[in-house]
Amino acid sequence: MKKIKRFFQMGLILGFCLCISSICSAHTMWLNATDYSPKIWSHPKYAPKPRAKTAVYFGWGHRYPVADFLSDKYLGDFFIIRPDGGRENLTPGEGGFRATEIKMKKDGGWIAGATIKPGFYGEVEGKKDFYKLRYAQYGKALINVGKVSGNPFSEPVGHKLEIIPLMNPNELKLGDRFPIRVLFEGKPAPNTKIHGCSLFSFTDKSFTTFTNSKGEAKINILDYHGPWIVKAGMKMPPPKELKDKCQELNYTSTLTFAVQ
Repeated sequence: MKKIKRFFQMGLILGFCLCISSICSAHTMWLNATDYSPKIWSHPKYAPKPRAKTAVYFGWGHRYPVADFLSDKYLGDFFIIRPDGGRENLTPGEGGFRATEIKMKKDGGWIAGATIKPGFYGEVEGKKDFYKLRYAQYGKALINVGKVSGNPFSEPVGHKLEIIPLMNPNELKLGDRFPIRVLFEGKPAPNTKIHGCSLFSFTDKSFTTFTNSKGEAKINILDYHGPWIVKAGMKMPPPKELKDKCQELNYTSTLTFAVQ
């Protein structure tokens, strides 16, 4: 655990120096991983049973990879999905950025996921109990353990707004275009704004586009290996039952992965 804490202290300094681009105008949640491609290994003393491990920790705020601390009052679900499709709830760590160690015993694609509890934000002056928006947020991190064939991340995890990778990001190379599909309530979400950013961008270089009529888009993988984040945002008028509570609905979904 001491090693993990030292890692975060060093990582925060490095991360803010290398990538300080804003990914949103209001607080956003995403998941980071210390290793997106861990290998299964064993050691007579330290790992008598073969396993791989990583630590998943929360990004929260305006700047990738971390900017602020996520309070328990905001956190909803937090889980890991195994290669066999099984789902396990996770208990967030109590240290910085709620870092949570995950041990994995099988090769394959693992998905860490989380949600933010829906809530209202931004009181409107002169109107009691009326807000600028009602928000809901969802995040996933894609983790390839050992040798992985095909795309094990193509199935939705059930988020209301969700980014589905149409290829395994482990196969990406610099200059490629990463195909994704965005779903809203399980259906393709057309004309949804997409933003992609590398952790190691020295110049705030990022990529923005919109989904087509099939809810699909392609992210230009620009000049950087290592961790990336993709964010999808959707706004819509409130339904009848919320018209006296807010001006609009705001949904956000994030996806993090690594380019080898």
